[in-house]
Amino acid sequence: MGRRIRKKWDLPLEQRWGLPVLSFAFFVGGGAGCLLAALSDGAGAEELCSYLTGYLSLAQEGSLPRSLWAVLWEQARYWLLSLLLSFTVLGLVGLPVLFGVRGFFFSFPVACFCRIFGGRGLFPAFVLFALPALLWMPALYLMGTSGFLSAQQLLRRFWGENRGGPVLGSPFWCRAGLCLVLTLAAGLLEYWVVPVLLRAAARVIL
Repeated sequence: MGRRIRKKWDLPLEQRWGLPVLSFAFFVGGGAGCLLAALSDGAGAEELCSYLTGYLSLAQEGSLPRSLWAVLWEQARYWLLSLLLSFTVLGLVGLPVLFGVRGFFFSFPVACFCRIFGGRGLFPAFVLFALPALLWMPALYLMGTSGFLSAQQLLRRFWGENRGGPVLGSPFWCRAGLCLVLTLAAGLLEYWVVPVLLRAAARVIL
């Protein structure tokens, strides 16, 4: 019985690679973002302080220019790129690069808020970036690991190894649809909920 359970949950090697590879790429990009924010000094730090203060002032007044379609596209483009990279063996390189870029653009603004405002900067950083990430990050990882596995299967078939079922079968498209729903939900959250919470965060900071 124990052996049967272990066989059921023991993933093939190609499935076990996806998550650690993509996670490593995400954290490398995140580390680079934190490092770049920490290195800002002198005139760069002053410009950054002026920009963030002005941004929070506009948020407090409720006058930030926002477009629903621009916000949705900003979230959905990562899902779309993950999907496109799933169709080719280039996804074995492209998906880790995409995760690295996403990690950088997630951590860099968070680190900038903390660099300029100290511990108080965590509040607006959480509202602006971490709150939508509760939805888009699971979607990104699910889409990315599925795409990474698909790219591996395509590479095996390129080398004449016809192993496994269909590369892009119905389970893949079900996961892709779920990821799209989560991604769009993150965009709607960012458009409708985040500005209200950011207005309160701005009052605390300014």
